[in-house]
Amino acid sequence: MKVNITQQSHDDWLKGYTILDCSILDHERYCFVLSEENRQEGYYPLTRIIHVIANDMDDEQPCGTWDHNQFRFTSIVRNTDPPEFVAVDLATLVFSSNAQKKGEEKPIDKLLSLDYGEGSTSTSRRVIRAAGKVYAVGSGRRILRREGVEQWVDLRAEGKGVPLPEQLPSEGETSWSITLGFQDLAAFAANDMYAVGGYGDVWRFNGEHWQQCAFPSNAHLETVCCGSDGRVYISDQKGKVWAGRENRWELLANSDLPWGSQPIDAVWFADRLILGGWGGLFALDGKELVPLQEIDPRSPNAMVSGRLDVSPCGQFLLTAGPYGACLYNGQRWTRLFSMFDFD
Repeated sequence: MKVNITQQSHDDWLKGYTILDCSILDHERYCFVLSEENRQEGYYPLTRIIHVIANDMDDEQPCGTWDHNQFRFTSIVRNTDPPEFVAVDLATLVFSSNAQKKGEEKPIDKLLSLDYGEGSTSTSRRVIRAAGKVYAVGSGRRILRREGVEQWVDLRAEGKGVPLPEQLPSEGETSWSITLGFQDLAAFAANDMYAVGGYGDVWRFNGEHWQQCAFPSNAHLETVCCGSDGRVYISDQKGKVWAGRENRWELLANSDLPWGSQPIDAVWFADRLILGGWGGLFALDGKELVPLQEIDPRSPNAMVSGRLDVSPCGQFLLTAGPYGACLYNGQRWTRLFSMFDFD
């Protein structure tokens, strides 16, 4: 299935933008977050969210677009209950494709208090679908669960939040927003979840409470992924990868990727851990993290791959780079579109 992007639709939707994130419902329906390349002085880059429906028709691709000039550092995910694409930015601004209220919702910080002491306020690092629910994770070890349009539940309000240290850092010390999580969250089930971030800040949820894991590094952690092999995979900003559970961890890949190439997404797909970022796609080869093209020459380059999302059914992997996107069903890679195909 290929997205039928014409020259006109490219000029209308894609020209002058780069892709920041992507999400997938199934092999025909995708959503992308784009950012304006050349912003006007004094203004934020325009953020554009496009909803694409692939088909085999010859006419122009059905597509919905939504623009906003205040969103920044935005991530997106597909929710299944309720059915919608949900995007949240660093400042907790929210967009959803929910049929009840398509478009911008009230910011999360207008619905809940995100303060956590000494004038500090949690920011949203990303939205994730885990164990059938959508969560927003952010600084100050904050985890929010989405229940519907303008309905977010702070796990701390349920008595199931991740605790903070008893004492705030004194003036001049490193900020909590840097030393503590979270950047990512993953789950085997609702009673077996992992959240990571900050400097080696790793926690496990057993359905009732969170327990800090003894992690063998204080590296700045970026991603966590629950593999179907029963192990949890964690990566840091340099591409180092650990695998394990709870308090037992093994360093698998002692990588040192250059800044800008570090993984920011991790998925388990086709019996393999795949990491993605602006440097493209990577995978484990023994004890080494290597470009995925070294293992699978058919896989796409970094211009049309890097951000990752797996469909709720688990059958399709969507990846997007700054100038295009590809679909993978575990056997075949399909380039959905590339901006380099147009003038």
